[in-house]
Amino acid sequence: MSTADDDANAERRWRDGELESVKWLRERHRDEVELGSSTSLSTDEYGELLAYMQLLRDWPQSSKFPVQKYRPKKPSWIAVQTQ
Repeated sequence: MSTADDDANAERRWRDGELESVKWLRERHRDEVELGSSTSLSTDEYGELLAYMQLLRDWPQSSKFPVQKYRPKKPSWIAVQTQ
């Protein structure tokens, strides 16, 4: 049987993994902007990415933490970018 600490630690590991899995999208976009290249992400997508990353960072402070059904929702277009 898991404890509240176990659940919280598991959710932090999930959150950390999610952040790591999308950092490259942010970095690629920043590099493209700095190079003056066309960007792979639209302005709206980049904003959604940053908002999602912030929600992930804030997740442990949420009153719903660590209940999995309340996890921040990943924008659906990210799955297309990561294939």
